[in-house]
Amino acid sequence: MSRKSGIGHEALLKRKAEEKLENYRRKIHVKTQAEEKAAEQFRLRLKHKQDEVKLEGDLRRSQRACQQLDTQKNIQVPREPWYWLGLEEETEEEEEEEKEHDEDEYKSEDLSVLEKLQILTGYLRGEHLYCIWCGTAYEDKEDLSSNCPGPTSADHD
Repeated sequence: MSRKSGIGHEALLKRKAEEKLENYRRKIHVKTQAEEKAAEQFRLRLKHKQDEVKLEGDLRRSQRACQQLDTQKNIQVPREPWYWLGLEEETEEEEEEEKEHDEDEYKSEDLSVLEKLQILTGYLRGEHLYCIWCGTAYEDKEDLSSNCPGPTSADHD
């Protein structure tokens, strides 16, 4: 028994097969793009987390340096409780009482880790001529400005 088909049937079958193949390729492309996007988002989240951990470490180093340098200058109480490691927790009860008195003044919990780091490194540079990234206490402002690359971690890369 011979198979009978009309004129153009072969072309129709070929076109359908090509469409099927094209749809399959499109699906694979979309899936690959989604996987690449997910991988990129993961890398960004990981980098953000690593940056956050580095900032927190830099802040702790700055707090330790600040406490040591302040103590060497006979400064008994830091300018802000969070300037020294560990003092922030101890003063939270006192801050609750103070909140009723001065609602306008910002508290350390209003500041991000980056903002605290910028404020504290500015204090260390201005008050003690010290750079945590160089690990150096400079002789004077001119020594600091000419020998330290700048006030941020990125300046030291």
